[in-house]
Amino acid sequence: MSKVLWLSRHVMTEEQKKDLQRIYGDDVEVKTCNENVAGWKDVVEAGEDCDILAVVLPPAILADLTNPRNNTKPVIRAKANRVPTGAKIRNPATGKLEDEFQFEHIAWEQVMKVEVLVKTL
Repeated sequence: MSKVLWLSRHVMTEEQKKDLQRIYGDDVEVKTCNENVAGWKDVVEAGEDCDILAVVLPPAILADLTNPRNNTKPVIRAKANRVPTGAKIRNPATGKLEDEFQFEHIAWEQVMKVEVLVKTL
């Protein structure tokens, strides 16, 4: 059995769970954590009893989490398409009507490394 930490403010969809079962086996267990994290140490602590870390994180924390000095567990994230529903919703920030979208699960991807390439101008 594989235990997966799901660190996100969103609830894992049935499609995402089924895809995890395809990858890791039918007896995969998902531990949900929807708390805000300050850094990679919080993620490692939350997933201490897990085999895989499935996360939605900003790039800086993701870079630290994938650094092998900080964490040796696989880090994965969900890949999705943003699909229009055909409905309109009112944006609470602006009060304007906008197109509504839903996310459609495509796949899970393992984050191997995050790096920033720069050049001096």
